[in-house]
Amino acid sequence: MSQHEQFCQACGMPMSAPDAQGVSDRYCAYCSDSNGNLKPWEEAVSGLASFPDSWQKVGPEEAQKRAKRYLTAMPAWAHKADSE
Repeated sequence: MSQHEQFCQACGMPMSAPDAQGVSDRYCAYCSDSNGNLKPWEEAVSGLASFPDSWQKVGPEEAQKRAKRYLTAMPAWAHKADSE
């Protein structure tokens, strides 16, 4: 990893990851739509929540809480921290 590595501003994924490549230079392919725009909050939360629940088996409610906590620490979603 280079010292100038860029990361998705919505989820933190390294933009150099093969599956991260999308249209946007700020958001990975998972966090942006086909035009490079940030996906809606609800879609980001549900997408991220499915990952920890699939391998940690924490249940959907806990997975949603963890996803929200993680995402609100990212620059793209910091404004959601006070509302969640």
